[in-house]
Amino acid sequence: MSEDSSALVVGNNQESRAALLRLLEGAGYNTITADCGTQALDIVKRFGVTLVLCDWKVQDMSGADFCASVRNDLEELYVYFIFYDGNTEMNPVKAMDIGADDFVAMPLEQQVFDAKIKSAARIISLQKKLTDRNDFLEFAYANVTTDLKIAAKVQEDLLPTQFRLAGLDTNWMFKPASFVAGDMFDYFPVGNDHFVFYILDVEGHGIASALTSFAINNQLNPSSHGLCAKSINESSSTAEAVISTLDSLNRQFESNLNSSRYFTMIYGIIEIPTGEVTLCQAGHPSPVHLQRKAEKAVSLGDGGMPVGLIKEAEYSTVSCSMNVGDRLFIYSDGMLECENKSGEFYGTERLVNRIQEWHDLPIDELGDLFDGEITQWNGSSNFHDDVSMVILEYTGKR
Repeated sequence: MSEDSSALVVGNNQESRAALLRLLEGAGYNTITADCGTQALDIVKRFGVTLVLCDWKVQDMSGADFCASVRNDLEELYVYFIFYDGNTEMNPVKAMDIGADDFVAMPLEQQVFDAKIKSAARIISLQKKLTDRNDFLEFAYANVTTDLKIAAKVQEDLLPTQFRLAGLDTNWMFKPASFVAGDMFDYFPVGNDHFVFYILDVEGHGIASALTSFAINNQLNPSSHGLCAKSINESSSTAEAVISTLDSLNRQFESNLNSSRYFTMIYGIIEIPTGEVTLCQAGHPSPVHLQRKAEKAVSLGDGGMPVGLIKEAEYSTVSCSMNVGDRLFIYSDGMLECENKSGEFYGTERLVNRIQEWHDLPIDELGDLFDGEITQWNGSSNFHDDVSMVILEYTGKR
């Protein structure tokens, strides 16, 4: 029995049923009958019948109750429901209101009935196409979701470990708005005396932004052939190495005609023997330098041009000296612009106050503390923008 060519007639009026069966079979339908609502509901469920003609009065329940059962119990199967009545007791308005699609009066007018059945067939066909399309979309969504989870794991694996090395302790916090993020960060030693760190935020968030951040991260790899090491080895000063790196990225991504995505960035180098920090602020929120002895947090930089936005962009550096115990905080704008339920931003002032308040806590605890802080502020684990933070503490140990 095919759901596309089968019709169920429900009712105990033999004369009316016979008239309907004759017209339906003449229209090419395979027909089946039922005397009561319970039997009819079982037939619809078992065979997936999508065209039902039901008397206003049915044994063991009213036609209205049977229609309500069809609508409530068969949510995944759309049944085109037509009421008929041989005693002129049917209320057409009430019939439509309780869930019927149409109604016919007895005795039947063949031309009118044929037109209604053709209309039902068109709607049933459209509904089937819609159901098939939704099934395909659900299948496609499941596949995309699986792929995104894999991509998220790849991105997570690209993030640096939290380690103690060459005079620095490290920690970080990372909360993507979606499966994958447009935020990316890394830090690593280059040679014995230099420690590179960066954080970047590609315009937008989601898949397209994440792919761009992967590409940038690939350029800034820690190998001797990567852009970071080459800039340091080929430059006469740390400041020149920092600017050279930003210039190279800007030329590469501004000239990429296949992508209109720019990104903001903090890129810097710490000289391990001295604690001197040289960094460039390329349109990214200002880093915060926590001066441990003074228990004072100071913002560094005042702006700068994003990378990949205009060809003529010029970059400059900002410097600071880190003493033993000092910390450097770099973070994305998703941190500052995270809103609470009242629509209030987390903001720079609140962040700086918290950095100062937690100045005596071990760096190992700070990533989890800021994670909990921003999650509580947001009021949910779902964020509108990627949130990331890197924390570096200068220990002075060689």
